[in-house]
Amino acid sequence: MKLPSDKQVLQLIVTRLMELLKVDADGAVIESEQRPEKKRFKFDMLVNTRDFRFAVEYKSSSLLGSVAKGIEQLLHNQAEVKSTIPLLVVPYMGESGMRKCAEAGVCWLDLSGNVHIYGPGLMFLVRGEENKFKQPGRRENPFSPKSSRIARHLLYHPHHPFSQRELSADTGLGEGYVSRIVKTFEAQNLIERAPDKRLSVKEPKLMLEAWMQGYDFSKHDIIRGHVAGRSGSEVQTKLSEAFKANNLKFAATGLGAAWLYSEFAAFRTVSFYINELPSPEVLEQIGFRESSSGANVWLIVPKDEDVFHGVKTVKDVPVVHPIQVYLDLKSHPERAEEAAEELRRQLELT
Repeated sequence: MKLPSDKQVLQLIVTRLMELLKVDADGAVIESEQRPEKKRFKFDMLVNTRDFRFAVEYKSSSLLGSVAKGIEQLLHNQAEVKSTIPLLVVPYMGESGMRKCAEAGVCWLDLSGNVHIYGPGLMFLVRGEENKFKQPGRRENPFSPKSSRIARHLLYHPHHPFSQRELSADTGLGEGYVSRIVKTFEAQNLIERAPDKRLSVKEPKLMLEAWMQGYDFSKHDIIRGHVAGRSGSEVQTKLSEAFKANNLKFAATGLGAAWLYSEFAAFRTVSFYINELPSPEVLEQIGFRESSSGANVWLIVPKDEDVFHGVKTVKDVPVVHPIQVYLDLKSHPERAEEAAEELRRQLELT
């Protein structure tokens, strides 16, 4: 479905609010930035009913950077208009956006039918409506396996500004390709330019959250199987030693890697990035039996070998960078979500 015009959107928002509040359209007073004589505030619209007053900010993009920008504008300007409920509106609110709004205490509504509005004597929650504004064709994903080299490089060096040419040289990507990804990041409010045009991450936490939103672990080739061992730690050490002995390029990720970094919790599932599948002889040596049922070992051939960028050795086991571990935990079982948050807290991935 095509997005309505900004003027149509404002009317849709008012109509939806009136439906939720069970108020007639003439029971609301609307002040909009579309009317110059009413331009006393920096919201898109103020909606006043008998009992409630909403400060409304609309963003035509549902990407996390736009959501964060909308939240920032609402909270920054709310002091100008007292006793308002901040309300962010987007075409479709994804899970990451919902979490961002919850953290900031901002209500939201999307044009697809979902809503979370709350306050004294007020609670509306609708979830599960599908995105009505999916765009046909392929969009540039700045967090696809290849494109994410740029986000990785910027996040691994959050206080170091780079020129586009340096990003191209450091990531091995063409200058034109880098330029397109940079423009996407700028549109999402994820990077900033210094006066000398050098680029850096604007908010590392937001960039990481946006990457998590766009990351697809299933793009890698994943072979699941079983290796006998009394614990995940024992299996992880066993595989690491075997891979080293056979001169393979590898690094731990997932729950085992999180444990090496933070010692958060015992684990069963062991995951290794490996540049190519081990030979049948090596698999036989480690006792690997391919099977999805009861698998405790994941061998992952990455879609892009940049996942190995930033590998370090922890307790004699090569481990991918903590940010890569954090991303991969999104798709792991057991206590992966808790492990991810502990890793992020201890290593200050903010």
